[in-house]
Amino acid sequence: MSILLRMIPYSLPSSDFAQEKHSLSSWETAVIDLFLNAATSVGLPKSVGQIYGLLFCRDEPLAMDEIMELLSVSKGSASQGLRSLRQLGAVKSQFLPGQRKEHFVAEIRLRKLVSGFLKEQTEPHLEKGKARLNHLQELVDATEDRNSAERGRKRTNVLASWHRQVGKLLPLVKLIVGKTDRSNKR
Repeated sequence: MSILLRMIPYSLPSSDFAQEKHSLSSWETAVIDLFLNAATSVGLPKSVGQIYGLLFCRDEPLAMDEIMELLSVSKGSASQGLRSLRQLGAVKSQFLPGQRKEHFVAEIRLRKLVSGFLKEQTEPHLEKGKARLNHLQELVDATEDRNSAERGRKRTNVLASWHRQVGKLLPLVKLIVGKTDRSNKR
């Protein structure tokens, strides 16, 4: 019967802490799965949810190669996921003294997460929505069939109303989440 030991630099047997750092507990796996499902439900890649979930669970910053090992993801997937998470403001990079590798930590303040997501994912679509609604109105105006044109005007008005309502809702969501985030610090 042989015992396989994980080795850390300088060929010293790893401590319990080092072994724990390079494996996932059952609760961490459940949290990672939760964030994976959340990410895919809003159209983000699985790796974004997995990486955020892992970093959310850990107190210490992790390097990309540690993330790849713990999640069994490719370098490309890890790189793309970390890039997306940085753009969303969900992950920050850190450089640790004496180490050349970049390490990553999760942003766990809800206000920052929601505002980053809204800024990167929702607000650009709202801006594009204005142009699309204008183009739709032009198409409806150019429609010769009166019944079709009238139906098109009604639907365009509904879409424009939805667009205005979402535009009014986003600042309220940011405000509510900001208040919730501050009340949780008490």
